[in-house]
Amino acid sequence: MDKLPSEFHRTDFGHEVYDSWYLEHARHNFEEPDFVRKHFPFYEKVLQLSENDRILDAGCGIGSYTREFARRGYNVLGMDMSPNFLSEARKITRNEGLEIEFVLGDYNEMRFEEAFSVIFFEGSFFYQSREGLASLLNRLHKALTPNGRLYFVHANPNIRKQQFPYENRSEINKNVYVLEKRKYDENAGGERCEWYKIDMETQKHYKCDYFNMHLPPDELKRCIVETGFSDFHFYKKREIGEFDPESDNGFSVICIR
Repeated sequence: MDKLPSEFHRTDFGHEVYDSWYLEHARHNFEEPDFVRKHFPFYEKVLQLSENDRILDAGCGIGSYTREFARRGYNVLGMDMSPNFLSEARKITRNEGLEIEFVLGDYNEMRFEEAFSVIFFEGSFFYQSREGLASLLNRLHKALTPNGRLYFVHANPNIRKQQFPYENRSEINKNVYVLEKRKYDENAGGERCEWYKIDMETQKHYKCDYFNMHLPPDELKRCIVETGFSDFHFYKKREIGEFDPESDNGFSVICIR
């Protein structure tokens, strides 16, 4: 497979073709239970979680973090835009004997009003422009109760852009290939990603491409303030300690309404 085919069907997050590949071959991105449990003391401390909290796990995927919240006795709702991920989340949750509500929804279109005391993102906080980020933060601010807390993980563009370009090709079945390509767009301030599924037997090929923006930390802080949050703090990624913009690959953000 030296060159790409000329015609592709479009696929994306939430589409059966892309999601089936992700669930089978990129499942490590839904963190393993030991990894999830390892970081919960950090979440509980910085978010000051209590049994009275109502938590939204936004972009919950197959519910790895949602279930850990529930195991620890917290009132949690899982939301994702992929019906395929939610189907898997519900199946695993039933098998574990847990009762959790999962809803289909895109957090960029959420209409909740003062419904949650905590909104939690772990690896699912994406935006494509500063305007898109501001719109998202405004929606999240409205969905939080007074003194509610928002948590998300953010890439550090100072370090992230050094990790590109990236390219990986794998044969997932005989004569069925997946090609992943990523590069950092310095002018746009983010990463451009392409995913291709190439089936040499059926000649039915698929393509997904998307862009993720990463604002520099100082600009992100300004956007947080502009959208009405009264306080915020940047930590090292999933650990207590001050974020170092010169060396840390990413950071955890707490915003308080």
